[in-house]
Amino acid sequence: PSARRMLGAGASARATPFALRDRVEWHGLAEMAASTFTAHTALSAEVAITDPSQSAQHVQVRTRLTASQPHTVEQLCVMFISDLREVEARLRTEKLAAMGRMSAAVAHEIRNPLTAIVQANALLEEDLHQPAQRKLSLMVRQNAKRLTQIVEDILNVSRVQEQVINELASLGLDDTVRLTCQDWAAQAQSDARLVLSLEADTALVAFDADHLRRVLVNLLDNALRYASERVGSIRVITLLSGEGRPALHVWSDGPPLEQSVQRHLFEPFFSSESRSSGLGLYICRELCERHRAVIGYRRAPATAGGDEATQGNDFFVLFRHEQRPMPDAASATIAP
Repeated sequence: PSARRMLGAGASARATPFALRDRVEWHGLAEMAASTFTAHTALSAEVAITDPSQSAQHVQVRTRLTASQPHTVEQLCVMFISDLREVEARLRTEKLAAMGRMSAAVAHEIRNPLTAIVQANALLEEDLHQPAQRKLSLMVRQNAKRLTQIVEDILNVSRVQEQVINELASLGLDDTVRLTCQDWAAQAQSDARLVLSLEADTALVAFDADHLRRVLVNLLDNALRYASERVGSIRVITLLSGEGRPALHVWSDGPPLEQSVQRHLFEPFFSSESRSSGLGLYICRELCERHRAVIGYRRAPATAGGDEATQGNDFFVLFRHEQRPMPDAASATIAP
């Protein structure tokens, strides 16, 4: 059945056996079988199955001949067919894992000399009085800070990949989001631009408190980078979806993202901003997937409390639904 689906056989191949020569789009497979018999050896190749009624399906095909037996009338050719997209996805995953291990090792090596540079620059600044020299020192400090953030992002990816998620306590979504947004707004000095609309009531989410804060702060930093200066240009919204699942939206009134950017938003080391490491959204996706939550992007008006005509960039997280009731407000706790 799986092979038939990949071949696009449908009703034409319900009967068994069926001939690969019956349809033009299967001729590549038939030729591979013939070549396998002729060469008496296993073969491997990529084959395009071009059904006129749908887009081409690319598959990886490996052939094997059954062992010869004295009383066997004929040898059989066995074909192993894999969807090429799944094969490529597995290869990308393996490459990313290897790249993550290498990057983490390099980041560890960079961190020590980088710390020495920062400390030496701070000592030099104490004896600098000329504006030109202090400006150069400021450039060193700013770029060292940027490098430090890149190193931390790379190490965070490594930690996320290695971390095992055990049984999680349920968090009150609204309370956790409120506290995180208050801390972030104070540090980013963006109280006027940030508007909260927390309407998930007593909804619980199975998410590590530290990880949820990291996801939210990454999304807020991303929104701040592109949002306008007006009041309410960044909105954080919680609500219950139509299916009753708790949802978190981080909306900003920034310009629309190009289609080429949207396709790679959650890939590692991809960024439309030259001064960004391109790891923030990737870390968000990794953390969400580990907690069986879904993260995505859409171009939409503010979900609540805003001008419905104003389009913006909406990053949303759909959480796993928790059935347990929320404890009384007097006994509710939020992990530090």
